[in-house]
Amino acid sequence: MKKKNKISARYRLVRKMVNLYRLTITRIVKLRYRLIRRIRFKIVRLTVFAFFRLWIKEIRGIENIPIKKPAIFISNHMSYFDFLILGAMLKNYVTFVASKKIKQTFFIKWFTKLHNVVYIDQDYPGYSFFRDIMRHLKAGKAIIIYPEATRSRSGKMLMPKYGFVKLAILADVPIIPITMKGTYEILPPDSRIPRLKKCTVIIGKKILISSNHHLLKNIYASERRKNINVDQLTKNDLQKIALQIMNTIRITAGEEWDASAINDIKKFEKESGLRNIKDETGKIGLLV
Repeated sequence: MKKKNKISARYRLVRKMVNLYRLTITRIVKLRYRLIRRIRFKIVRLTVFAFFRLWIKEIRGIENIPIKKPAIFISNHMSYFDFLILGAMLKNYVTFVASKKIKQTFFIKWFTKLHNVVYIDQDYPGYSFFRDIMRHLKAGKAIIIYPEATRSRSGKMLMPKYGFVKLAILADVPIIPITMKGTYEILPPDSRIPRLKKCTVIIGKKILISSNHHLLKNIYASERRKNINVDQLTKNDLQKIALQIMNTIRITAGEEWDASAINDIKKFEKESGLRNIKDETGKIGLLV
């Protein structure tokens, strides 16, 4: 009886050792596979980023990029190539905010796998994407938003939306304006193959939503509004601020307003003195 118990105990011990060996080998194989996949992913990403940097002629204001700090980058949107250039330039530091419709473009859909992307359903926006953006900002990440919401078909700036201003106020982070020059000529809306031309990227100094910032002083110009808090700004105020910032990008890029935005622009020019920026471009441009 004792002999049988000893044999049974030895058998269980051997079986445990075999199972432990199998489990260890399985874990090593999985770890090796993950490591190889991660290295391969990094090599592909670096290769792709290096390839698209060939279309960049010049980057100005690189020192204005806040390293490992939350911020909202905004840019004019002339072409799908804007996304490829900024992705190659900023790498995995940022999270892009993009429309779900972008997934319909095969190469752009593949390129988004190299980045963090928060998708917006423009038909049924909801608030889930808003929570995702706030989560990324609170985690210390930067995000990229195109305030025009879609790429320009005319090569001229569209009417911006003010959502990025509201996000900057709620998350208490700076706005970093970026001007893209030349991407429309590289990949116009009716083209699928990029042309052998180069673009310039201009990164502006950070903008904090405050009455002290020179771009926003006209929003607080009246005596009644001098001491207003940022959380008391109306939708109309937020739209004015968005226009002021995007107008500076427009001037830096040497663009015109698209015909679809002209009527709204004229309205805000009368209310907020948008026109005055033209005379002060040399003083308050993106690169001071």
